[in-house]
Amino acid sequence: MPALQQAQQTQAEIVNDLDNLESKFVPPSKWDEIAVQFRDVLHEQTECFNALRWPPHQLDRVAFYKNGHLVSAAVILKMRFPVIGGGIAVVKWGPLWRPKGRPDDPKNLQRTIDALKQIYALDGGYFLSFFPRADPEISGIETQALEQSGFHPGEELASPDRYFVNMDLSLKGLRESLSQKWRYNLKKAEKNELSARFVEGEDGFKTFMQLYNAMIDRKAFHDTSAINTLQALMDAKEPALRPLILIVEQNGEPIAGGVVDASGERAVYLYGATNNRALPLKAGYVMHWEISKHLVAAPHVRWYDLGGADKDCHLHQFKRGFVGKRGQISVTPRYYHFGATLKVRALGHALYFTRRKKGEFARILHDYRNRTKPAQVPNASRQA
Repeated sequence: MPALQQAQQTQAEIVNDLDNLESKFVPPSKWDEIAVQFRDVLHEQTECFNALRWPPHQLDRVAFYKNGHLVSAAVILKMRFPVIGGGIAVVKWGPLWRPKGRPDDPKNLQRTIDALKQIYALDGGYFLSFFPRADPEISGIETQALEQSGFHPGEELASPDRYFVNMDLSLKGLRESLSQKWRYNLKKAEKNELSARFVEGEDGFKTFMQLYNAMIDRKAFHDTSAINTLQALMDAKEPALRPLILIVEQNGEPIAGGVVDASGERAVYLYGATNNRALPLKAGYVMHWEISKHLVAAPHVRWYDLGGADKDCHLHQFKRGFVGKRGQISVTPRYYHFGATLKVRALGHALYFTRRKKGEFARILHDYRNRTKPAQVPNASRQA
């Protein structure tokens, strides 16, 4: 078949696919019941998380259907440029495209990206960006789909490595997967008479936040997290979206805590907190092991995402040892962008450049201020 004819046929197939993919804008009150229908659900694609992060007018929620069946969905953050016109639209760690109870269909991912490109970049005039998730199995499929849709890779995270512990193992298999040093430290921690329990609701939230706030004050930590959303997540309408909170205690006193999003097949370690006693007692080892015991028993969870290490060599060693032989260290993909015109592309890239430099300056300023303060108590949460 001649190349031109083949290209025309391919374009026709894409148009037909888009015609068969029905998009529906979903009200905020209905979004989370849609999000929990996907195996790849994460808090960044939920209403209970985003409602506290952004003004209502900046968020769209779009669900896509094919032949009446839900196939994909995405939360889109929009920001318009004043005066000069245009703006940016961002899909963070989305779209959701892997419905529960059905095999993965990368064609639906491709159709969804093309549909969002049509709605926001071509029709809406936005500089459309995707922040693909790090995933041991899915990242390559998603970045390939973005490139096939004409998106171009942009910024890379300063510390792109993410650490994944394999939960698709027996407890015995998981323990054997641990590095020798990690397993040794876990054995030592288990002799320290520590207890661990999951605490639900307001009690769990209050206990964890007492540890967390004390840790932040003690370490003068530059906290850019979304910790202010935790209480709303604990009260989420959909039970599956409520995080797990594990508290480690010694003689009834909380010394460490961890918060985990286990709503999808990739459980994510969201927040950790410790006091001064946690490090010598190796409480971080007990905490993560007890979380893992729970996740191994959850049939829908395949990976435990520990997050990154932010150039912290101690944290890298801890997480690498926990990942062990059967886990994986994956690289978070670069951001992917598409702008339909030169003006839109120039404005979009300028905004991301400014955003990156602002973040770098804020961190440098914070580090400088810390150097002028009296010495802080040693970091007791590195291992958590």
